Amino acid sequence: MNWRVIGASVVGSSHVQTSAPCQDSCFYHVAKAADGSDFLVALASDGAGSAQFGEVGAEIACETGGKLLLAAVEAADGARLTVELVSELLEGVRAEISKAATVRDVATRALACTLLGAVIGPTQALYFQVGDGAIVARHEGGLAPVFWPESGEYANMTYFVTDADAPSHLRAEIRSATDEAALFSDGLQRLALVFSDETAHEPFFEPMFKALRASTDEQTDSLRSALERFLGSKAINERTDDDKTLILATRALGAVDVSGV
Repeated sequence: MNWRVIGASVVGSSHVQTSAPCQDSCFYHVAKAADGSDFLVALASDGAGSAQFGEVGAEIACETGGKLLLAAVEAADGARLTVELVSELLEGVRAEISKAATVRDVATRALACTLLGAVIGPTQALYFQVGDGAIVARHEGGLAPVFWPESGEYANMTYFVTDADAPSHLRAEIRSATDEAALFSDGLQRLALVFSDETAHEPFFEPMFKALRASTDEQTDSLRSALERFLGSKAINERTDDDKTLILATRALGAVDVSGV
């Protein structure tokens, strides 16, 4: 079995109008453990809109967290994939953001960002999250959120890895492995989730998963480009003006040739 994974972070229309950068970031990689098994490592981060360097914080969170998780998988066949490892990851991310803030002579809140991630191996999956956005995973044929996006005390507020009490808002769980998952930032929440009953809006995901399942390794680059165009399309921008990140991953026995479709 092998993973097919694509992802993209696209600037929102509101940021285009103000010439602001995309404050989202993502990281994904398929790591090979010492025993030869494959582990999907994926992270997404959304820089706070009010943060002067939110995009820097988001990039640091994904890169720092991604490197730590890759090292954990490659060094110990995934044996270190524990909830305790996620606490270590959060502290590492916070330390790197603090260094970057010092260099820029700003408070760490100027690099405020959310963070969510997944590490999925042959039998188990480790999920974690601080703030909003969501991870959905397929079990028993259906997609469901792993954690529901966490809002702050007021509307349009959430929690960030730079908050003093961020460790108390860190959610982490180990579950049985899945063969399909998606991670996305809060810019897609209203399209990808059903808030009335806290479920995943499966029609949003199914066409993309169908194309990814049927793809070959050679086709993933074109699918990633198609995903980027989709996230920046008029149809999406009419429903959300925020930055958008989406990572899609599927694990299948083999690929189907769709070159003639």
